[in-house]
Amino acid sequence: MKEKNRFLTVLFVLSLVFLLVGASSVFAGGAKESGPITLRTLVFKGWAREPALQLQVPMYEKLTGVKIQIEEVPFGQLHEKMILDFASKSGNYDIVTPLTDWSPEMIRGEYLAPLDSYIAKDPPEDWPNAFPKALLEPQMANGKLYGLPCHDGPIMFYYRKDLFENPKEKADFKAKYNYDLAPADTWDQFLDQCKFFTRPDKGLSGTVLASKQGGQQLPYDFFIMLWSFGGQIFDASYHPTFNSQAGVDALQFYVDLRNKYNVTPRASTTYDETENGPIYLEGNAATMWHWSHIAVWAEMPDRSKIIGQNGIGLVPVAKKGIAHTTMLGYWYFAVSSASKNKDATYKAINWLTNKANDKLDAQNGTVGCRFSTYHDPDILKQFPFYPSIEKTLAAGTNTLPKVAEYAQIDDAIGVAVSKVLAGETTAKAALDDAAAKVDEMMKKAGYYK
Repeated sequence: MKEKNRFLTVLFVLSLVFLLVGASSVFAGGAKESGPITLRTLVFKGWAREPALQLQVPMYEKLTGVKIQIEEVPFGQLHEKMILDFASKSGNYDIVTPLTDWSPEMIRGEYLAPLDSYIAKDPPEDWPNAFPKALLEPQMANGKLYGLPCHDGPIMFYYRKDLFENPKEKADFKAKYNYDLAPADTWDQFLDQCKFFTRPDKGLSGTVLASKQGGQQLPYDFFIMLWSFGGQIFDASYHPTFNSQAGVDALQFYVDLRNKYNVTPRASTTYDETENGPIYLEGNAATMWHWSHIAVWAEMPDRSKIIGQNGIGLVPVAKKGIAHTTMLGYWYFAVSSASKNKDATYKAINWLTNKANDKLDAQNGTVGCRFSTYHDPDILKQFPFYPSIEKTLAAGTNTLPKVAEYAQIDDAIGVAVSKVLAGETTAKAALDDAAAKVDEMMKKAGYYK
């Protein structure tokens, strides 16, 4: 009888253990790790947010005892490595660092944990009025929030004030082109200015592109051009329209900047956004469009030779009557749905995006995301462009299509633009081919028949 009771007791204990392990798997993405908690995150090498993150991690570890491990990969591998980890449900990464471009794919795949229950218990500072709505909406779906913004866009147009406001440069430009030198309103004016300032003997280019295939920036550059020529990526039913005449003209103009007019370095096809920004900041280009962290870096002595000389203008348009626009995209911190330490991960991203850390981000090359940073006297003294950021976000910007297939669309556009840059095909043929591939992709995804 005692043996039978002992057997039943062991059986009960084992059943309870299995039940608890099963519950842990359901609610925490797998069994929690024993011992001190280590959170892992994946970032791309050269990410503007990383210098601040490297400062914050030791602070957080000392504060909480929780370890944070950072793994770096080239940008071209970041999305793929994230998706492979999510699909396998291995939970190798706890703190996820997505681009807003990828939000629909990650939310549809249930790769990110909704934050609403965590926020209800432990809201971010100043919640719900901590961040502009424009920096929350892209990572929302079905009324749920999936991440906290940690590094802001948008793309901005830059010009060298020391060149554009120089009396001799102004006089020489007007004598040559018969109108005043000022930040360009149209792409034709922009081209005139690029030709004027391209001086190879002095190491100066009119502009500097980031046209590397497989890089982050190349498809974005095409979309910026497309919108500024009056075109759109899709119609209302998600049929591709980027191969319209506006798209063809936009791509041809972009390619001609390098191949015909030589106003950007020939090596631009080897530059991603991490390479072309420093060239402008070294004083080797007169103009550039780029993400807004360049406005921060331009005022940092360890990164810039044009301190106090960086001007901000509107992205030019093909002709008057087309509305000036730009692209909003940004990075955010999220919790992997496969994380074994979801509670600890949320606490970490909440701390990393608090008021003090958002200010620290801004002081170390990141673009802050909180209203508190936008209005901070110390920040405004060093980085006076923040009111422009706030105004741009409030006015509205173009965003990329909220479709789960965006990463594949991005690849198709990048290949098309690269082929035209390489002289392998025409702008029309390349865009028609890309549009056919995207059309087939959208059909298979069920957007239409």
